[in-house]
Amino acid sequence: MLKYLFIATLIFISFGAYAQPYKTIKPYKPYKWMVGLHLIAVDDDGNKFGNLFDVNSSWNIKPFPTRFTLDRYFVYGWSIEIAASYAAYTPDKLVNDSTGREGINLSIDFNAKYSFYNLYAPRARWIEPYLIAGVGFTYRTGTADPYVPTVNLGGGINLWIVNWFGVQLSSTAKFAVYTKVWDTKSNYLQHNAGLVFRTLDNAKQKNKNSRKQHKWTNKQPKKIKRRKGGH
Repeated sequence: MLKYLFIATLIFISFGAYAQPYKTIKPYKPYKWMVGLHLIAVDDDGNKFGNLFDVNSSWNIKPFPTRFTLDRYFVYGWSIEIAASYAAYTPDKLVNDSTGREGINLSIDFNAKYSFYNLYAPRARWIEPYLIAGVGFTYRTGTADPYVPTVNLGGGINLWIVNWFGVQLSSTAKFAVYTKVWDTKSNYLQHNAGLVFRTLDNAKQKNKNSRKQHKWTNKQPKKIKRRKGGH
């Protein structure tokens, strides 16, 4: 499984490098900083491919935001995200193939993100799909392995409602870094849905405002023609 994760990471990095805009001197930056608050659903039923969308039996969801994200955009679609999440296991949900378990799931993640924004902007700047790859650490009670370092792979999409505010949807597979990466029941899925707020690049905004404010400096003074013999 480590071999497949390594290959997937190489494909992720290679695709990001290949997809960079060709001959673009100043690529468009969709934001400088972005913060988000999210509802999360943790699918930790111990089944690799089954019950992926069994919300009633497998998804542990709180009715309020329990995930915070901080994202810093750099260049050519690349950004770094820090995320902290909380979820609770309830007895009526499947956790590692059994019900009747109670506990908490606390995680912190450090992810690299690649956005496809520059591939089609400015034609559709309201939609921004992206990929995720990173590492994290999860603390879980009520399970056999409470301390779980993870490798994260996933994707998501930002839907910008206005210039500074949008909706973010994402899913991440978290693989436990153990000897049996694929067979361990410490792997789980996390789905996120929340609101995100972004700040635009300050330098770009200042230059734009500066051109508007000082546009009058380029105007030439009008010449006043005087009549001969006049005062």
